[in-house]
Amino acid sequence: MKFNLPSSLRKRSSAVVFSVIALSAGAWALSQSVQPVQAAASKSQVERITAAVNESLGASGVKVVSVSDIEFVDGLFEVVVNHNGTKKIIYTNASGSHLILGELMESKSMANLTEARLDKLNAINFEKDLPLGLALKSVYGTGSRKIAVFEDPNCGYCKRFRKETLTKLQDTTVYTYVYPVLGRDSVDKAQKVMCASDKSKMWDDWMLKDQSPTGNGNCNPPIEELVSLGRGMGVSGTPTVFFQDGTRVSGAIPSADLNRRIAAASRAK
Repeated sequence: MKFNLPSSLRKRSSAVVFSVIALSAGAWALSQSVQPVQAAASKSQVERITAAVNESLGASGVKVVSVSDIEFVDGLFEVVVNHNGTKKIIYTNASGSHLILGELMESKSMANLTEARLDKLNAINFEKDLPLGLALKSVYGTGSRKIAVFEDPNCGYCKRFRKETLTKLQDTTVYTYVYPVLGRDSVDKAQKVMCASDKSKMWDDWMLKDQSPTGNGNCNPPIEELVSLGRGMGVSGTPTVFFQDGTRVSGAIPSADLNRRIAAASRAK
């Protein structure tokens, strides 16, 4: 979870703590979807905590969405905030005098409870929220499972992820959204790809074989629409993968982890 905080705020170590919190195993019910148990906070608690968070983080564009009491951890509250189009989680005490910008872990299994909660908070409707017509489509095997991936043409991690992981998938349809956010050259390459007669081939030629996109890119490609789509979904880095159950993962995760997530999302959809 990353916030672009003002330097003045970072120096206020007594008010803001960056940490990983590990709680005893007895406090949590261990399951695939283990998460903190949220309870409604009182009106006065919500108002007090909201005011404190706004005072500390409002200048960085953070807006409070909800405040909940984590029932079995005395004095710990979950604050869901919106930051650059994505929901994130802050933990705080009842007065809001101390903010914890970190992740909550179950100490025995080391399950990341914050990550699991954020997966649900930021989930999308795969079929309704993603305009599949804007994507480049690649089908591996039967293509019965589906993922969507946002990639920048100049993203080295994206190239490696596509070459070492995506192309080795089985029975999966991959919808690729060209997401040029790393500079003018990324936009130029994206325009050429999106104007090609065979967009998927030109994309793979570049991402897998380093064959530069050709053409002039003057067909009025939907670059602004693609960038707006990603930003609206809170895609802050590439690659970012969306699964059929609406959850996401950022970064070039290992092949085994990707296949596990695809299988789980396919069953859950």
